[in-house]
Amino acid sequence: MKYLLMYNPQSGKGKFYKKVPKVISYFAERKLHLDVYASTKPQDLENKVIEVGSNYDCIIISGGDGSINEVVNGLMKLEKKPKLGILPSGTANDIAAMLGINKNIKRTLNIILNKEPVKMDVNVVNDRYFLYTTAAGIFTKISYDISRRKLRRLGYFAYLQEGAKELIKKYNIKMEVTHDSGVVVGEYMLALGLSAKRVGGITLRKFSNSKLNDGKLELRLIPYRRTFKMFRLIAFVLRRGKKGKNDVDLCSSYYKINVENDIVWNTDGEKGVEGEVEIKVIPKAIEVFVSNKARKEYF
Repeated sequence: MKYLLMYNPQSGKGKFYKKVPKVISYFAERKLHLDVYASTKPQDLENKVIEVGSNYDCIIISGGDGSINEVVNGLMKLEKKPKLGILPSGTANDIAAMLGINKNIKRTLNIILNKEPVKMDVNVVNDRYFLYTTAAGIFTKISYDISRRKLRRLGYFAYLQEGAKELIKKYNIKMEVTHDSGVVVGEYMLALGLSAKRVGGITLRKFSNSKLNDGKLELRLIPYRRTFKMFRLIAFVLRRGKKGKNDVDLCSSYYKINVENDIVWNTDGEKGVEGEVEIKVIPKAIEVFVSNKARKEYF
């Protein structure tokens, strides 16, 4: 078995490099082949996976959701796809949390080396792949608008600070949403697509019963409100994603969403495509290592 450890030196507070020798020693003690690669610029991880990924049996990525997204975009362009292991080192780490993976390196490496991977869906919005979320509207720019410097200094509090600023902005997006069972037309302040129950560091227990291998993506459309916008969104979080009276809740393997051209879509916490989108679910496209708890809950 050949393993490749890839990491983003900028993820989280930029301290994972101190743990790299520990990972190298772990593999050396077991006489396992491990190469190490540190990214140097945006999209570097994706390009490196495309270049060398087929030479490995497993790629282990340490980083946040954005770094994982880059690796997945690389994997999806390979005919022979290595298995995927995750060592979280970002700020929110939603993907790792859903897969039952924490920052305990020894525990996670034990899962990667001793457990069988599971097959997981991958979604695609236009030509960009994502694992768990795509969204447009209020709050969706926060994860990629915050500077790295601010994130390192304030951590998750930086997201909360930027979120407060979003509440004073006007979001009323006209949408026409075609899905597996029909068409929905309306004016919404948030379109939130999720494959599971977590986003922005928050677990939405009542959002859905989604699985990560069911070939579906759930889409929640929250109508625009001129007044009491803040209370509507706070209620959504406090009620753990429970469907509101006027919310639209869809579950589909395909969406075509017509919106204005300047609307930006967030994919796995990163700035994605703009304007009209087509979203498709690719069933069981990659193999990924997960905890026993996540295996029971999401697969």
